[in-house]
Amino acid sequence: MRKVIAIAILMLFPGCLDTAPETLEGVEILAPDEIVEGDSAEIRAHGTKPSGAKYLWDFGDNLGGSGANVNHVFVEEGQYTITLTVIDGEGSIGVSKKVISVLHKNEPPVASLDSTYGGLGQSIKVNSIAFFDGGASSDPDGDVLSFSWDFGDGNAGDGIRPNHFYESVGNFTVTLVVTDQGNLSSISQTWVLVQERTYSITFRENTVIRPALAGYTAEGATTIQTHAYPYNLTTVNYDLEWEEDEALDSPDNFPLGTLFPDDFSLGVSTNYLFNLSENGTSGNLEVNFDVLSATPSELVLSLDSEDEVEQYLFQNGYTSAKGQGEWITSITCNDAPSIVPEILSEVDQGNDWILYVTYIYYESIIVEL
Repeated sequence: MRKVIAIAILMLFPGCLDTAPETLEGVEILAPDEIVEGDSAEIRAHGTKPSGAKYLWDFGDNLGGSGANVNHVFVEEGQYTITLTVIDGEGSIGVSKKVISVLHKNEPPVASLDSTYGGLGQSIKVNSIAFFDGGASSDPDGDVLSFSWDFGDGNAGDGIRPNHFYESVGNFTVTLVVTDQGNLSSISQTWVLVQERTYSITFRENTVIRPALAGYTAEGATTIQTHAYPYNLTTVNYDLEWEEDEALDSPDNFPLGTLFPDDFSLGVSTNYLFNLSENGTSGNLEVNFDVLSATPSELVLSLDSEDEVEQYLFQNGYTSAKGQGEWITSITCNDAPSIVPEILSEVDQGNDWILYVTYIYYESIIVEL
């Protein structure tokens, strides 16, 4: 193109080629100092603009043009010297130069969720964590990227690999927005299906045998014992046993205690008005509480969490507080007679006893399916 410009200049001066043309002063170039590659730059002749003049341009990238006002696209970044040659009608020539910087064109990033389970979405249970990975995103210019997330349930996050706790059931669209340093961005989307949890609940009975409790109660006195029981109590058995061991209570030809047995009472009072008592001289008293609540049958529930399952069991009677807490046991020695008259100092003034306690309760076994 520069050769074309030179030939054009020589053709304007036919005949004597060795005559130097006059210089045209005041020629200027009006153009931006910087432009982005691929964009069109508007370039104008400025200053001295003779009537009928010719304007010839060299853009410095092996391309040229003509006219007082031109537009040119620089396709590669770098610095270029633009040269304007103005030739008036009398053959005077004016030249002006301007350096223009062509900047790299920022290209938008590419958002990608391919690192999140191949971008195909995921299914999770409610009240659990979903994991996301935007690491497959890229930028053609190598810019540092920022990551912002919309998890679809009204919550947002940031960072390249966030996680999110879903508290409600539903099908949520997750949106990743990737932004480069030039504030260009792109998006990628996936989905998360949040489903209810399903639980199997079974009920297991447990039998607890308390350590035997030994004591002594004097004639006419009462000994108090307490026992604490858990939820879901179904059966309680109290067994009080004692023996006659005073040799003077009976003649030698009768079993001990046959004629003068000690008289005991066993009473139990509960915090749910299940109160029972027994008395006798047999050497053994039993008090039984049966079916304070029945053991439920197995069931399956679909709820959001194990806590909700436990609340359901309690609200619907599968968990029973009946019988739970402290029970009071009273052991009374009503009479401890002896073959020896009182005036001769009665020898049987009370008795030793042993109390056996057994109870059954059930517990719920919750297993997520």
